[in-house]
Amino acid sequence: MKINEILKKCHVNYHVQNMQNFDIKGISFNSKIIKENFIFAAVKGSNDNGEKYIKGLENLKNIGIIVKKEFKAKKSQQNILIIRTKDVRELAGEIASLIYPNTIKDKIAITGTNGKTSISHYVAEISSNQKISNCIFGTLGIIFNNKRISNTNLTTNESIINHKYMNELSKRNCKRVIFEASSIGLEQKRLHNIKFDKIAITNLTIDHLDYHRTFKNYRYCKSLLLRKHYHKNTIVVINADTKESNYFKNISKKKNLKILDYGKKAKYFRLIKVVKIKDTYEVYVSMNNKKFVINFNCSAIYQVYNQICALLLVYGDKIFNEEINEISLSDPCGRLEKIYDSANKRIFVDYAHTPDALKNVLSNLSENIKGRLIIVFGCGGDRDSSKRSLMTKEALKYCDKIYLTSDNPRNESLKKIFEDMKKGILKKNLESISTINNRKKAIQKAMDELKTGDILIVAGKGHEDYQIIKNKKIPFSDKEIILDRLRLNE
Repeated sequence: MKINEILKKCHVNYHVQNMQNFDIKGISFNSKIIKENFIFAAVKGSNDNGEKYIKGLENLKNIGIIVKKEFKAKKSQQNILIIRTKDVRELAGEIASLIYPNTIKDKIAITGTNGKTSISHYVAEISSNQKISNCIFGTLGIIFNNKRISNTNLTTNESIINHKYMNELSKRNCKRVIFEASSIGLEQKRLHNIKFDKIAITNLTIDHLDYHRTFKNYRYCKSLLLRKHYHKNTIVVINADTKESNYFKNISKKKNLKILDYGKKAKYFRLIKVVKIKDTYEVYVSMNNKKFVINFNCSAIYQVYNQICALLLVYGDKIFNEEINEISLSDPCGRLEKIYDSANKRIFVDYAHTPDALKNVLSNLSENIKGRLIIVFGCGGDRDSSKRSLMTKEALKYCDKIYLTSDNPRNESLKKIFEDMKKGILKKNLESISTINNRKKAIQKAMDELKTGDILIVAGKGHEDYQIIKNKKIPFSDKEIILDRLRLNE
């Protein structure tokens, strides 16, 4: 497709300099990928500026660059097509959607502080059981029909990657895509020009305030999914029991979107009574004046909520037509994953890295425990410091022994991170807290102290198989450390 044809279809304002009407074969935010007949989108980020890489593209033929309006072109760049715009990410996303069109019929997006990965996994599993070809775009990578086809560093990928993969997936007859939509991804328009058929709001608690600065900003960025990524038939699935549910419901109502809420306070899928029986939840539900019971084979109430959300995302308002009596779904890697269960000792790994997520996991594990609840966890460096002491306070509510250790310290000192984690903690409570800088040693120490009836939870990293120290990714897996220690103790 010629550049003229593409630009005419764009709604984002732009100004063209050095016009050349060549065929476009691709677009990228990465200058290393740029070749002849490509467009380079030069984004200014917090750590880098794409404009500084334009010089290295000057000898290529038939290339274009998307830059901010204020960009000062050099004489050596007179042969480069320059497209100036107020928002490089937005225009790049729109162009990408035109270069890489898709025919995927069912597009789902999930946002919220916690639960996005689990719900995505449940939706994919239900879809696979229905023989519907599906793909997840999220924290665990891009997973097509249960096989990872790409590893990603972001919960929500850049727009060009999203459109390019959806184009390829269309050729592979994919029928449903499930996106995890992060607040930062939404604010940075990584889902630009994608309209979703179903949108889920799981919950909203404190997170990413290092980026958003205020909870109000964080909440607004989450709401962009409802403000920018809907069409007239979009269905919105909302957890009615989350404090911010009315905020999202009001936005949905203003857009005339159909709302399917769930929870104890819900109007649509209302939970009347929940009874826990070992590792099963018997849930009494009322829906449109009809009452029925569903058995969920899972060990935590938040998993029940996540699975209900997944059911509504798959079936929408046609859930009435389904005979749903028992739900048995697997959990994604690193989400309350049981690593060891023997001699009445249990060890779990979980990704919980927010106060609310930690509370959910610990409150569940503390039920009917015969021995002690022990936790190993840390907080990420160069990230939201306001949640650090809140996480320690949640751990103190439920745990008998706490090991503070490294998570992904990045370029921040562990001393500073631990100080933040202990801020406001009463002196008497500090007695149950030990600090071990080395995460491997902290896990091993906690394991060696396990007694009959105890439960150990290693939290914060879950599926991650690395630690970020300084600017390096170092191979590290909580699960592998645990398994190695178990083998050593056999």
